[in-house]
Amino acid sequence: MNRKSFWSLPVCVLLTLTGCQKELTRQLQGKWQLKTVEASGQVSYVDTVWYNFQSEALFMYQIYHVDKDSFSHMYGYKSHPDENTIHLELTSYPRPVDEFLPLTDWEGRSRTFTVKKINSKRLVLYGDHKTYEFIQF
Repeated sequence: MNRKSFWSLPVCVLLTLTGCQKELTRQLQGKWQLKTVEASGQVSYVDTVWYNFQSEALFMYQIYHVDKDSFSHMYGYKSHPDENTIHLELTSYPRPVDEFLPLTDWEGRSRTFTVKKINSKRLVLYGDHKTYEFIQF
């Protein structure tokens, strides 16, 4: 086997994975409204939370507070370790993450989700033993 043949397979695999990750980035683009969270067989209905995927790397978690008629949000970053995984990490902007976390069900500043389903209208994520169903907003 010559060098050219030896390196062809790893390069092809890398290009395929990069292409899948770009496809996931394209599909995620936009604003997704959380509709349900299922944990241990219990389904909670939600309509006041949005995940905003703003570019290849930017993310925003947004919450509407009905009682105050106001919004809270936190910026962060997203990455795709593979074509079925999304890693989200909140930054301390516009406030410290520790002040924002009690408004969420996140236990820390980052979460990793498995993408169970995604199309132009629906996104289903799984992480920390919970299933999150979103609709494109």
